Formats: sequence, C-alpha cells, structure tokens
Amino acid sequence: MSEIQLDTLTASEAARDIREGRLSAETLLDACLARVARFNPSLNALVTLDEAGARAAAKAADRKRAAGGNLPPLLGVPVSIKDAFETRGLRTTASFKPLKDYVPDRDATVVARLRAAGAVIVGKSNLPELAGAPHCWSPLFGLTRNPWNPALTPGGSSGGAAVAVAAGFSLLEAGSDLAGSIRIPAAYCGVTGFKATENRIPRTGHIPHLPEHLGGVRSVRRMLSFGALGRSVADLQLGLAVMAGPDGIDSEVPALPVAGASLRDDGRPLRLLLRDDWGLPLCERTRAVFARLPEKLSAAGHVLRRGPVAGIEPAELREVFGLIAGVEIGLGMPGWQRHAFLMLRHLLPPSEQLMRAIARGLRFDMRAYNRALDRREQWIRQLEAELADVDALLCPVVSTVAYPGQPLGPFDRPPRLTVAGQRLPYLEATIGLTVPFSLSGSPVVALPAGVEDGLPVGVQLVGRRWGDDALLAAAARLEPALGGFLMPPALR
Repeated sequence: MSEIQLDTLTASEAARDIREGRLSAETLLDACLARVARFNPSLNALVTLDEAGARAAAKAADRKRAAGGNLPPLLGVPVSIKDAFETRGLRTTASFKPLKDYVPDRDATVVARLRAAGAVIVGKSNLPELAGAPHCWSPLFGLTRNPWNPALTPGGSSGGAAVAVAAGFSLLEAGSDLAGSIRIPAAYCGVTGFKATENRIPRTGHIPHLPEHLGGVRSVRRMLSFGALGRSVADLQLGLAVMAGPDGIDSEVPALPVAGASLRDDGRPLRLLLRDDWGLPLCERTRAVFARLPEKLSAAGHVLRRGPVAGIEPAELREVFGLIAGVEIGLGMPGWQRHAFLMLRHLLPPSEQLMRAIARGLRFDMRAYNRALDRREQWIRQLEAELADVDALLCPVVSTVAYPGQPLGPFDRPPRLTVAGQRLPYLEATIGLTVPFSLSGSPVVALPAGVEDGLPVGVQLVGRRWGDDALLAAAARLEPALGGFLMPPALR
C-alpha cells in the first residue's frame, strides 16, 4: 500500500479489506510505520513505539485471516493507545515523572479488548501530565504539534492520539475525556472523536488513578468517560462495540448491550437542535462554519431549529462542573499539591470562573459538593427533556481553533486567549463548551465540520444518555454533509 492510499483509509475500511483478503495486515502496518518514521520526529505524537510487537501481531493477523473461520472485528488494524492506559509489557507513563519507567504486567480493560478484537498496537501516544490539561505538553516527552500547523497545539489531553490518527500513524485510538480530552483534539486535528455515555466503558487500568505501588486510590468517579478517535463515524462505532460493557472490576458499568445500529441512511430527515450561544464568544473561523451549517444541513434534507437549551445557565454549568471536578481530582492529589493549589486560588481574578470553581472544590466542602451534585442531576433531567423530541443537539466544540502550543506545567500560569476581540481565561476558552456535556455524562460525537482559513473546525453532536448507538447513527447521517475527514495537506 502506498502512502497516497493511506491518506483517506479508515479503520473500518481497513478491517473490511483485511477480512476480505484485499489487504494484508503486514502491508498496512508497513505503510503506517513509514508514516511514523517520516513525520513523528517533528510531530511527536507517539512517545513509545512497539515496532517488534506490532510486526508480530500483524503476521499473526495475516495467518489468522488465511486460516479462515470467525474473524475478529479489528483484525490487523493498526491502533495506538493513549499513554494513560496500562499496556502489558509496554511502558506506560501518563506523562508523570514517578511513572517514567513503569511497565505494567496487565492491560487496561480497553487495551485487552482491542487486542482480543485483533488490533495491532503500534505504540503509545503523548498527553499532558496525568491527562490533566487541554493542551499536549508532557514533562517527559515534550510538545506534540498540530499536523495542520506545527506551531499550534493539537489540543489535549488526547493530543497525541488525534495527531496519530490524522497523520496515519494508526487508524484508531482509545481515548479518555473528563472535560473535552477527546473532543477538543478531534476538532483541532480534523478527526472524529466519540465520548461514550459516562460509565459505558470500564476505566479499569486508566491513569489516574495511580497504580497500587504508588498508593493510588480511585478518585474521579463522575464525569470521566472513555471512547475512541478515528477517521469516520463507522470507526467510532467499531471502537464502542469492542470497548463497551462490564468487565467484572469496574462495578459502575451496567450490562447494556451495544446494539450496533445501522449507519446506513434510511432517508428520514434528522431533527436537530442548533445552539451556538453558550455565553462565550466564538472565533471568526468557528462563526463562519456555524453560519453555513443551516444551509448545508437543510440541503441534505435535515430539519434544523435554533433555540436555547432549557434549564441552568451556561455560566452556572461551568461553575458546577468545576466544583465537582475540584473535589474529585483533589481526592487523588498528594496533600502538598492540593494545598499549593489552594494557596494559588487567592491570586485568581474573578474572571477565572472555572479555575476558581475547581479551587473551591479542593477545599472539600461536602455541603457545597452535595449541592453541586443536586444541580448536576437537575441539568441531566433538563437536557434529557430537551433532547426527547430531537435526534441530537449540535453546538461548537471550542471557542477558538488551535492556538500556539507551548510548554505548560501544572503550576504554570496559562495564557489568556483572544477570541473575537475578548481576552478569555484559558480554561473558559478551551473547555468552556465541552464541560456542560461532561457534567451531564451525555454521549458526544465530535465531527469535522470544515476547514476555514487553513484550520479545521469541529462540531459537537450531543445525544441522550445511554443512546450511544442512536447518536452514532445520526452522526453517520451528518458526516457526508459536513465533509468528513481530510488529511492535513502537509502530510499528503
């Protein structure tokens, strides 16, 4: 397979071609490794490469296909793994210095399931320390760069994941998302991303929490979700089918079947609610893409209405998210680090709403925490009611397209970002539009919606809780109208 053919190949297409004998797993892996050798030194997406293990797995996949019989769904497909998931026999760091030499003796549940589905693991992708930021600078591995413009960030925390998929280093990646960590990189790199309903996919083997030898205890129990990054909605559906369901360890994952709804267009117009006003400005590129959406979707036959989402104001949603996140993240922090952040809160101006709310959560005020959980339940009820008579809610992923990347440690003051002439606090500008749907635990698909002035812009498609299959089916219907995945021009 030439690199030209790899430009648009998706995981679902590769899986089909391998099963049907039109493509060998070894040939596909060779093409991906050639991309890694050529572009990874400058992009820094993969931080641990397992070429020997991948070649052995690809050979085994080709032997299995030749033998025939019931073939697993991802047979021979190259995948990469966010370095927050434990991988048996392969370095797993979560970009955390105490874990720089950690080699687990077990797989995280999602990794074990990807292996069992026949996937070929190419390596581990970069992320910020403990997956704790919307950028992609690692204190162990440095800066990951956006393939559309290497001066810009790919977003985070699944930044290396999105770059790996966009560049063809792999065709599918497992990701995690507390505040947009799948959705933001997908939007910045022009790939598709899926955050499943909260607790649909087990978190067993995901860092944080820390491994037992570092005294790790489970901390973040709410709002953290898992999913996949790929090049098409069909890839995301394949990832969900492989990764979802109880594992006998994470007791909060219900025994719900993955229905695998058909992604074929049944001709029925989708009913969509469009809201681009969430109390934060949008950059010029994002506004331009959203201005064209009504005409695009109407031309495709879909029914679109604008209107506010009923219920809690967006500013309060961000406040509630921040307080809950502060408590739950704080439970897993070393005491000295939590107290350092508590001291820093006095230096935060009132405009730093999200950071101030997180700092309040770090005080462990259980009455305030319980009130925030009550408001979360109210928001879930209100959003579910609003979604009852539509197929999905459509809204922006981020206030701004990708911005300049730079090293940012946990105690560094992040820059304010200028959006539509306004200087926004860093968290509001990056995660301000994703956290409402982390708070609700809703399934969300991030879709490429176009390229504006040389940079991709994404949209969030939000569905009803536990309606993951129906949401993916709706996203597949929208994908052609929005344009789908485009290989970054410099990598073609």
